[in-house]
Amino acid sequence: MTRYHIWLILLLAAVALRLPDIGNPLVDLDEQMYLLVGLRMWDGAIPYVDIWDRKPVGLFLIYAATQALPVDPVVAYHLVAGAAAVATAGLIAGLVRRLGPPAGALPAGLLYLVWLELIGGRGGQSPVFYNLLIVAAATLVWRAIAERRRTGAVAMLLVGIALQIKPTVMFEGAFLGVALLLAHWRHTRAPVRVVAAAALYGIAALIPTLLAWAIYVAIGHGDAWWFANVDSIFLRQVTPHDPIIGRLAGALLVLAIPLAVAIRGLLAAQGPARGFVAAWLGSALLGWVLVPPYFNHYALPLLVPIAVAAGLACDRGPMRLLAGIGGAGLLLMSGYPHRGDTAAARRDLAALAGVIARHAGTRCPFVFAGPPALYTTGNFCLPTRYPFPSHLIQSSENGAIGVDPAREVARILTARPPVIVTGHPVRDGNDRTIPLVRRAIADHYRPVARRLGVTVYARQD
Repeated sequence: MTRYHIWLILLLAAVALRLPDIGNPLVDLDEQMYLLVGLRMWDGAIPYVDIWDRKPVGLFLIYAATQALPVDPVVAYHLVAGAAAVATAGLIAGLVRRLGPPAGALPAGLLYLVWLELIGGRGGQSPVFYNLLIVAAATLVWRAIAERRRTGAVAMLLVGIALQIKPTVMFEGAFLGVALLLAHWRHTRAPVRVVAAAALYGIAALIPTLLAWAIYVAIGHGDAWWFANVDSIFLRQVTPHDPIIGRLAGALLVLAIPLAVAIRGLLAAQGPARGFVAAWLGSALLGWVLVPPYFNHYALPLLVPIAVAAGLACDRGPMRLLAGIGGAGLLLMSGYPHRGDTAAARRDLAALAGVIARHAGTRCPFVFAGPPALYTTGNFCLPTRYPFPSHLIQSSENGAIGVDPAREVARILTARPPVIVTGHPVRDGNDRTIPLVRRAIADHYRPVARRLGVTVYARQD
């Protein structure tokens, strides 16, 4: 099968898998926040200053860039995410052709696309974008190792760009850097050259982060950048109520079949390819295990090395059959093709936004425990620079967002927001902010609409 046919099949598969969700504004809570930040950047908002989240600025730049497309904002980022998924699957197939039997290339790409749907990648989660950079970097590193090409610096620059989408890329990036240095040592046995190469690769990987930091320093907000990108990551806590064991078990259950095929692929691999892919998969697993609380999409980076390793076994009919039946069965169990979900989500969101607009007028509603997509749908002003609900309602965020959540909620309520939107807070809900909102609602608000698991409350006066 030619490369053209592989890319065409992967494109058609991605369209079939992702089309039902294109335009669904409620595919994922995190993505609603990323889109909100991206849209407000077009209005002049500065991430970490005017609107706060701890994700690197590269992710927000991607979402902002998608809004240059002349289509609905949600459709725009879904189309770009779909293109990234196809490109990643295609590069996975290409890497498998370099590492092992060509017959495993297409199954590897298809495996990636299918399991992307199953573990939180239906929309535009950050790994959907940075997985593309990592597989491209891994391909360049393999070429540097196997073909002695001078592609190492470009590979590490791609890793650096990926770091500005999500910092956990550092584990896979470290593996790729070490692999390059080991190849240098084997080829030269010259310590000075290896040290020079290490400096070059380190600088290449750090350039995007240093550039982002320098820009924020230049505009007078270096401290805000540092706190969001560094300090806040370590200040966030895992609470006793976090079901981390259940999340780990659930992810492993979904990944059991591709992991089994991947292990078979590693056993079948020959020469340096086995060590390269095994170490890559090990680094990705390490990055996953070391970063709780293990939401399902945290496992998305594992899919790239798993798919590559599985591709080394998928030249065999039984392995292809196992992956195919497993993927199809899990898709059906997940509710694919999610008939009517997109239309219903858009309809319900628009109805809620309409109710909010009637009661809020030109003032800012307060979405306390509800979808941030409401701010986007109604183009409402924000009552706080912390519009992502988790930052104000999860006790794990106490001391981790730069302000006291209870004081911030009290400040918002003192301004008497015309509308409060809230649903059922999460199990580790903040026992300081939730009572404040409940008390305000009981004293001054009345319910005016209920949809999507949330209630819209309007002020009685």
